[in-house]
Amino acid sequence: MDAASVFDLSVVVVNYNTRDLLLAFLQSIYQTGLPMECIVIDNASQDGSAEAVQAAYPQAQVVANTQNRYFSAGYTQGVMLAQGRYVLVLNSDMVVKGNTLRQLVQGMEANPRIGAATTTMFFPDGRLQRNCAHFTPLWYLCLNYSFLGKLFPARLSKANEWLWYQDWDRTTTRPVESLPGSCIIARREIWQQIGGFEAQMVMYFSDDYFSRQVLGLGLENHYLVSDGIIHYEGATAKKRSAWSLRIYMHDLLVYTRLVYGRVAAWLLAVLIAPTYVVQRLRR
Repeated sequence: MDAASVFDLSVVVVNYNTRDLLLAFLQSIYQTGLPMECIVIDNASQDGSAEAVQAAYPQAQVVANTQNRYFSAGYTQGVMLAQGRYVLVLNSDMVVKGNTLRQLVQGMEANPRIGAATTTMFFPDGRLQRNCAHFTPLWYLCLNYSFLGKLFPARLSKANEWLWYQDWDRTTTRPVESLPGSCIIARREIWQQIGGFEAQMVMYFSDDYFSRQVLGLGLENHYLVSDGIIHYEGATAKKRSAWSLRIYMHDLLVYTRLVYGRVAAWLLAVLIAPTYVVQRLRR
């Protein structure tokens, strides 16, 4: 039996008012001809997204939420419904190229040590996206999100080179630490055992936390080279409002508390308070 036969792969996408992008995304995955289950979680869109998908792709399972459940809860809702042996979460502002889906399944099949993985992504102009990162240590969070980064810019620049694997060109498959939430494939039992994305983090940092949980199971996170995915990064997010800035800071502090403890979260909150106030005033 082919490695990606019916229900071996489930694709989960969360949508909020990106109807045209979503339809283009669905076209790109269905034109591969690969048998799959596709679950669309629509977060109470007002642009007719759910109806458009049901009309154009009746084979997709559409869940029309009555309120916006945002990133973490929305994707968790989808992965918990999935029936495939592998569950792949993707963003609606993506176009999947060539045999990427099949290559991801084959990559997971080839190495049982892989608990979760991501893959090659490109900007619309063809440039390779440098996704994947090291886990963020507490000292980096304090340096990057507070005035300390302004005081020690050379240190922050060097830290960013390390954080984002600047010495790796993304043309080789390898183990990594933190996977991008825009594209993660994992075995269904891994998603279920972990419980999806941590709902205490509404929109941000839950991908990093999920990656930590996978490693906590004694498994590995990998970057798998494939034909790739075009990611219109940021197309699904508007300019950060005061509300979304507040959510970002909230999720940052929740992440810090879950990983490093309450004292560390309190310390970071004190350090980032001036930065938060300045950014609020600019909006």
